[in-house]
Amino acid sequence: MKRTLLTLLLPALLAYLTIVAAFDLKQKQIIFVPQPLDHVTTPLKYHQPYEVVHFTAADGVTLNGWWVHHPGPPTHPALVYCHGNAAMLSLLANVTHIFYRYGFDALVFDYRSYGDSEKAPLSEAAVDADALAAYRWVQAKGYPESRIFIWGHSLGSSVAAQLSTRTHPAGLFLEGAFPSIYDVSRARFPWLLVFPFMIHDPFRTEDYVQERTCPLLEIHGEKDTVIPIKLGEEVYARAAEPKQWIQIPQIDHLDFPSVSEQYREPIMDFVARCLKKSH
Repeated sequence: MKRTLLTLLLPALLAYLTIVAAFDLKQKQIIFVPQPLDHVTTPLKYHQPYEVVHFTAADGVTLNGWWVHHPGPPTHPALVYCHGNAAMLSLLANVTHIFYRYGFDALVFDYRSYGDSEKAPLSEAAVDADALAAYRWVQAKGYPESRIFIWGHSLGSSVAAQLSTRTHPAGLFLEGAFPSIYDVSRARFPWLLVFPFMIHDPFRTEDYVQERTCPLLEIHGEKDTVIPIKLGEEVYARAAEPKQWIQIPQIDHLDFPSVSEQYREPIMDFVARCLKKSH
C-alpha cells in the first residue's frame, strides 16, 4: 500500500516542484511583458497634439516617450506617468488626452525594451532608472519639483512609488497598487510554493510608500481582477500620511479611463492641495 501511494505521489510531487522551479526561472518574463510600439494609435486619434521625445537613462539606454503639453511657458503642473507591465505608448493615447484635459503637461514613456525604447535587460533597478530619467527630463523642461506629480499604474505604481523616494514631487498617484511582487504571487497563485527570497525583482511598494515625503492619492477599482483590491488596501494601510483613498465601484484593472471624467474633481482637488502645500 505504501509503495503504491509513493508511486502515485512521487510523479505529482516532481511535477509540482518543476512548476515551482519554472516560476523561479521565468519570473522576469511574467513580470515584464514588453510590446513593440503600434505607430497607428497615437494621441492624434483623440485630436491631441503631442511630441515624440527621446532621453537617456543613467546607464546610457535611450528611451522613447510622448510629451503632451499646453501652449506657452511651463505654468501647468507636470505629470510623469509610469505604465504597467504589459502596456506601451500605443495603448496610452487616450490616457494622455485625459491628463491634458485634467490640466497636466504629461510625459508618458516606455521603459527599456518596450515600444521604441532601446532594447536592454529588464529589472526593477533598470525600470526605476528609466523613471528617474523621465523625471529629470521634465525638470530640464523648466518645471520645479513643487509642480511635478508622479502617476503609476499596476507595476508602474511600484516604479512611481520608488521614484517618489528619490525625488521630491508635489504629489504621488498610485492606481492599482500592490504591496510587493511576493504578495501578488501569493494572491494570484495561492497553490504555488513561493518564498520572498525567490523573488528577484521584489517591487516593495509597501516600503516606498512609507519612505516618500509627498502626499499620496491611491486609486483602486473595486472589481480589479489583476491586482485584487485587498492588496491596494494593504498598501494604503502601510502608507505614511498625508494620504487619500479613492475606491471606484464596478471597474476592473484597466477601466479607469472610462470613468476618469467622473473623478476629475477629487483628483484636481488633491492636485490643488499639493500645489498649495508646496508653496
